Amino acid sequence: MAKLEGQGERWRKLDNTAKLFPAIANEGLSNVYRISAVLKEEVVPGILQRALEEILPQFEGFSVRLHKGFFWYYFETNHRMPVIEREEEYPCKYIDPHNTQLFLFRLSYFGKRINLEVFHAITDGLGAVQFLKAVVYRYLDLKADERTGHRAPQRISSDVSMNVEDSYVRNYTRKKGKSYSSRKAYALKGPKLPPGEENILHGYLPMEQVKRVCKEKKVSVTKLLAASLIWSVYEEYVKGNPGKEPIGISLPINLRKYFGSQTMSNFFAVTLLRVATDQGEITFDGILAQISRQMDEQITKEKLEETISYNVSNEKKWYLRAAPLFLKFGVLNLIFWRNDKAYTMTLSNIGPIQLVKEYENQVERFQMMIGVSPRQPMKCGVCAYRQEIAVTFTSVFADTRLQDRFFGFLKTLGIDSTLESNGIPDKRDDKGTYPVVIQDPKKWKTLVHIFYGVLLSAAVVLGIINYVTYSGSLWSVIAIGCILYCGLTVKFSIVRTANLAHKLLIQTLAAQALLVAVDYATGYDGWSVNYCIPSTILFADIAVIFLILFNRLNWQSYFMYQIAITVFSFIPLILWAGGWITRPVMAVATVCVTAALLAGTIVLGDRSVKTELKRRFHL
Repeated sequence: MAKLEGQGERWRKLDNTAKLFPAIANEGLSNVYRISAVLKEEVVPGILQRALEEILPQFEGFSVRLHKGFFWYYFETNHRMPVIEREEEYPCKYIDPHNTQLFLFRLSYFGKRINLEVFHAITDGLGAVQFLKAVVYRYLDLKADERTGHRAPQRISSDVSMNVEDSYVRNYTRKKGKSYSSRKAYALKGPKLPPGEENILHGYLPMEQVKRVCKEKKVSVTKLLAASLIWSVYEEYVKGNPGKEPIGISLPINLRKYFGSQTMSNFFAVTLLRVATDQGEITFDGILAQISRQMDEQITKEKLEETISYNVSNEKKWYLRAAPLFLKFGVLNLIFWRNDKAYTMTLSNIGPIQLVKEYENQVERFQMMIGVSPRQPMKCGVCAYRQEIAVTFTSVFADTRLQDRFFGFLKTLGIDSTLESNGIPDKRDDKGTYPVVIQDPKKWKTLVHIFYGVLLSAAVVLGIINYVTYSGSLWSVIAIGCILYCGLTVKFSIVRTANLAHKLLIQTLAAQALLVAVDYATGYDGWSVNYCIPSTILFADIAVIFLILFNRLNWQSYFMYQIAITVFSFIPLILWAGGWITRPVMAVATVCVTAALLAGTIVLGDRSVKTELKRRFHL
């Protein structure tokens, strides 16, 4: 076998926080956020594509795809090139890597706005800002080149960092860690938009007015906004009906400035701000005092070191490291959902975004928004640029009662706001800066569900007919087995966009189950286990070998399936030992051939195969 190379010759582990996101991400919990740059002129798509193509190779943290190992996920180099697209969907939707050239981000445009949407596994908000700034710089340079006819040299400003170290591990010190609260917080409720729709509302605040109020109150901008948000939740939802559940705000903290890190990977910690609602009179000044005290006490280097210690020490526990990934899935989801109930909503303030002076006047503003989740149907993102603070609410509620209360309260403090929406749920603050989403992604899913319903109904009817007319023949077992196989084919081989090896493995297992069902329904002679199961395993293994040979730039995607099929090939031997197989010749031959092919792949595949084994099974 010739040397295998191409995609993924370089790989790296996920940082401590990133390990959580692939385990919990789905269409309902995307873990995607957006940073947008609004320019002074309409975006030219061709120039933006060129800017991305020139900048991306310099950012190792973004030039990756996600792969599943036996113990952990890992990143490997992705040499493809993503294609920018005109914004046509609601923001912060789940990123399906098969639709983005396997990248974990997407770059889109609409009007004057450039949008960078990022899956949280590759970086946090500050890392995304660095990448977007580099793209914007290059875009503006290339646009200037077209005007002047000169080719400006490509450059990355000194204010853009590109290293991808795991700063959690680097700053880990063994000490008593600070665990996360799991006490249930107040949950926002109300009428929701149709599935898939999203309510976006920006509020642009004059920096001068915000700073004046902060100076009067002797607090920071984040403290003021967090207290105002909690006060608005209390006034709009809780007042007059206090309960035992406190209002809890999840506040991400950028750790870089506390530990001197310049990493582009995730490096943040989450602080819980909590206000009880059942203890006497509640006033805004009282909430502000509580929030100010909590932030002063919790956001210190010593406390943040405790959080890092808790997170990293859990990752280092031998029994967690040794657990297969599918078991970690369950544990990580359990931990996430237990901790997530402690928050009413998230407020993320990434602070001021600064550009090199020569580009400042070409960018009007920046925006930040966060994808919602089932437990947090509304979230709030904040960023600042020059003399403006942009506060953005993302929500699935069919009203803007909390947002209106929040901006209305700021008005009473002397802070004006200019509002801009995406036209959902009404056109009140719609400035035409978002696309009108007319496609219905649910139609295809509805058709598929109808198809499954028809298959299920047919299976039930055939079973009933066979039962009523039973005369010693279980013909319905064969028919129902074929129906199940058809449904599985649609679900895993047509609807899903997995690679061919994954589809082949699923189809092989389904075919084996169908053959055993047919054998059983016709009196069971044992031909299915003696010959068919070993033969399908052998066919699948040879097919994967051909996929490796003919897709050598992407061979890593198939190698784990070859290992899985080799493991499955030992199942017939187990059946033989249990007395299920009476003619073991085919079973023994299958084990010998699959094991020999795997050994040949490892021996002849050069160093790249050994590297692939190392990253697939890294602890």
